[in-house]
Formats: sequence, C-alpha cells, structure tokens
Amino acid sequence: MPLAAVSPRRLSIAFISLYRAAWLIGALGFAVSSSLVANAQAPTSSGAEPREDLPQLPPLETILEKAKERAPEVRMGQASLELGRAEMIGARVAPLRNPHFEVLAERRPDGATTNGIPWNATVWVPLELGGERRQRIGEASAFMELQELSLAQARAQAIGMAYALYGVTIVAAERVRVLERLVQVSREASEIFEARVEVGDAVLRDSTMARVDLARNQALLREAKGRLNLAFAELERITGERYGSASARELSPPPIDFDAYYEGLRREPPPAVQVARAKARYYERQRDRLKREMINPFQLMFMGGQGDLGEARIGAGLAYELPMVQRNQGPRARAEAERLRAGIESEVKQNYIQARIDGIVRQFIEDGEAYQVLTDFALPAADQAIEAATETARGGKEDAFVILFSRRERVMLSLQRLEIAERQWTLLGELIQLTGELP
Repeated sequence: MPLAAVSPRRLSIAFISLYRAAWLIGALGFAVSSSLVANAQAPTSSGAEPREDLPQLPPLETILEKAKERAPEVRMGQASLELGRAEMIGARVAPLRNPHFEVLAERRPDGATTNGIPWNATVWVPLELGGERRQRIGEASAFMELQELSLAQARAQAIGMAYALYGVTIVAAERVRVLERLVQVSREASEIFEARVEVGDAVLRDSTMARVDLARNQALLREAKGRLNLAFAELERITGERYGSASARELSPPPIDFDAYYEGLRREPPPAVQVARAKARYYERQRDRLKREMINPFQLMFMGGQGDLGEARIGAGLAYELPMVQRNQGPRARAEAERLRAGIESEVKQNYIQARIDGIVRQFIEDGEAYQVLTDFALPAADQAIEAATETARGGKEDAFVILFSRRERVMLSLQRLEIAERQWTLLGELIQLTGELP
C-alpha cells in the first residue's frame, strides 16, 4: 500500500504498538539480565523452603566430627569392639579356676541301712598342659585387633560419607537458589508475552514457548528441592541432627596437593586392606588354637564320702577324654580356608583401591579444569550473550525468543557447573572412604 494511502490514525497506532513492543522487550531483557547477573555472583544462602525452627548447616569440620562418633557404622563398630573385650575376658580365665563338682548318694532297695546313707563327692579339676590358654589369649588378641581396625574403617567410611554429603548439600541448596530465580524470571516473561499477544504485538507461538519454559523450570525446581531434602535426610542419618538450610562461600572443594597426599598414603595400607590382613591373622590364630586343642585337658579328681558302715572315704584320680588325635579336624580346615581367603581378599582390595584412587584423582583434576573453564569463560560469555540479545531485541532487529534461548543456555551452564562441583565432593568423599585420610 502506498504511504500516501495510509491514514495518520493508522500511522499513530502502528507507532504506539512498536513503542509498546520495544518497551516490553526492554523490560524482559532487564529482568533477565539482572537475575542472571545476580546468579553469577558468589553463592550466599539457599534452601528448599528453609525451616526457621531447624539450625543452619554447620561448617564442614563440625559435620565430620559429629559423623565420626554418631554414624550408625561407627556405633556398630564400637559395639563389636565391646564384643572383642568380652572375648578377651573369657580367654584369660584359667580352667583351673572352673572346677566341676559332683555328689552321689544311694539307698538300698530293701530299705536296709547301716550307719547313715552312703554318699560320694568328686571335684573335677581340669589341667591344660599344652598351652591352650595362651593360644586362646592369642586368638582373642587377634580378634580385638580385627575389631579395632574394623572400627577405624567404619570411621573412615563415616567421615568420607559426611564429606561428600556436605558438598552435595551446599550444591543442592545453590541449585535451588538458581532455579528459584529462573522460575521467577520465567513467570514474568510468560506474563509479558501473554500481554503482548493480547495487544497483538506477539504471536501465539511466543506465548506458548514462554509457558513451556516456565513449566520446565518449575519441574527442575521441584527436582532440585527433592535432591536437597534427600541430602538433609542423609546428613541427619549420619550426624544424628536435622538442618533446615545451607550456605557456603565456595561451591567447589578446596585445592589439593595430591603429591603430598600420595606420600601420606604410602605410610600404611588402606583401612580395608588392614582389616583383611587382620582377619587373616585372626583365622591363623584360630587354626593354631584348634590344633593345640587336639589334646584334651586332663581331669584331676579329688573324691570323698561315706561308706555303708559310716566310714570316711577319700581318694584321687586322673581322667582323660578320648579321642586324642582326630579332634577339631573340620573347624581347623575351615579356619585354614578362611585364612587363605582373607589373604586373597587383602590382595584384591589393595589392587582395586590403588586403581580406583588413580581414577578418582584423574577425574577430579579434569573436573576441576572444567569447573574453572565454566566459571572464568563460559558463564561470563553467556552473560554477554544475554545482554547482546536484549540490546538487539530492544532495537527491533531480533525476536524476543532469542532472549529466552540465551537465558536458558546460561542456566544450563550454571547447572552443569553445579553438577561438576557435586561430583568433585562425591569423588573426594569416596577417596576418604578408601584411604582413611583427609585430603
């Protein structure tokens, strides 16, 4: 249509519509940019609907100390250690102090009696002449050592899990914070596009895509809150305390000098290997004890009583229980088999743990470099892309959908960085469980 045929009224309406569209795009771009720039700052605090009646997550050192004493695995290990002490008490008791006492009395069937009722009493005193008590004490000592090392392994497991859960919790809290801001911006964008559709400044596709973006972000937020609640529940299980919110200055774990860490690992084997070796020593002591018990203890008898005529009777004797040679063959064979199995277990665990430690260290280093790339380059570039898209759309050269796409890409990068940070905490937690040493 020629310009001269356009009425002044139509030109005025078109100018007003363009001005309103530019204003809406500018408002959308300002909301998106301000929210995402705020997300780029260091995390402060977060929580899925934090509860004021519950305390905030304490520092990492406090979490580790609580897990070291309150974790279910540690409490079970302490109970097993008490069982080992009880075994030692029983092993130290000498059979000489545990005699057997027997009394017999008789009466004739015809009721005839002489001078009282005949009776006889016997005291059986066991005598261990082959060093059986020393073998029992040695076996109990090996069992105590096994329980002590098992308790140390349980503490390493608890500290490692607490270390990982602390990182998972602060990352989950930050993920909720990011997605809460994103949902807020998505809701504002959806309202803006619906208003533009009503005045004819946008098509239905833009409004529909904005609603889809809002629904997707709401689903991500619900999932993130579920992960945060699960992390709080796991912390409660391992520390015995409940927490309502979490905050941290740094999302990623502190830097680690792996050369010094490796040097510390060479001083002693990992806890799992120590437990397997202690188990082999225990079954070796058990085999030796069973071998020594092939010879039954002698029974020294002291007898006394009264005969038919009321006369006193005293005597002594010696008893021995047969068989002498074919005793404890089955338990001895089982103890030997268990000893061999524990030796193989220690070798297998040593090789597995060493390979796993190497893999964890390599992956941790690569994840650390990826985290730095996202923090130093990718996220700032995404912020610049959002600002550029907003300026271009404000000038009328781009569709506002480009802003939504740029914003979504920026959030995906933020979530990817959080996933890397969470994996780093998890890797370090597993490293502590395997080695028993804090990095």
